[in-house]
Amino acid sequence: MLARCNFTTMPVKFALALLLSLFLVSVCDGQESSPSELEMTQIATPPQTEPTAQQTPCATNQPQEEKHPRLFGIFPTYDISNVKTPPPLSTRGKFRLFAKGATDPYNLVYTAASAGLSQASNDLAEYGQGAAGYGKRLGAGLAYQTSDGFFGTFLLPSVFHQDPRYFRKGEGPFKNRLAHALIRPVITRKDSGGSVFNWSGILGRVAANGLSNAYFPENKTGVGGVFSRTAIQAALSVTGTLFNEFGPDVEKRILGKKQRSSHSPSFAGSGTN
Repeated sequence: MLARCNFTTMPVKFALALLLSLFLVSVCDGQESSPSELEMTQIATPPQTEPTAQQTPCATNQPQEEKHPRLFGIFPTYDISNVKTPPPLSTRGKFRLFAKGATDPYNLVYTAASAGLSQASNDLAEYGQGAAGYGKRLGAGLAYQTSDGFFGTFLLPSVFHQDPRYFRKGEGPFKNRLAHALIRPVITRKDSGGSVFNWSGILGRVAANGLSNAYFPENKTGVGGVFSRTAIQAALSVTGTLFNEFGPDVEKRILGKKQRSSHSPSFAGSGTN
């Protein structure tokens, strides 16, 4: 979700990073637990002596799909997983992940707003002003976002057998979670499990920036421009991984304990770095 950064404007994510930093110190490692409504119902209701044989297999053999509620009701989390031992993501699953990112309303609105801020600050001045200038900036932003997702979420992860999702630790010492988030831009998860250098993510950005030479102003193109933008984006992507890791904790601190169960894993009997 937030791991991929727009090169021209980052005000929204920097604001989120500032908010995050104010709450990190107060985030609790442990989580309180309370009996669920189902557990209370089971306590109040006497157990049946002979459950039917047809109901038991249905309850144990069908895993539920992991839920991905939006953080603060806004930010998509479909590329974030809380599952500790996840099943491998198929090629079709990686394409679906890319398609979700390319069409998600938040990403589209963010790109449109970024284009407006870029025009207001006259960034990429070669595009000009007015409706035509805004259209060029918006088109460039959408083209980059789509190509970055295509290469970095679908194509190269399929080729290198790497998982493009972010896998939250979600618990444990703060320093371990912080290190986990900071290293994510360069270390990712293999489809078969374990960690590996994030070839798909880094080369995906290189490919997307190389393709941007076709629509960026001439003074922004060339090999130097491609690798300069890639390096800056890789550094800025840390803001996104920090939000992926600690965002649910910030949400719980702000919205209260009732939100504690909304980001828990829901795979039954199975367990993105």
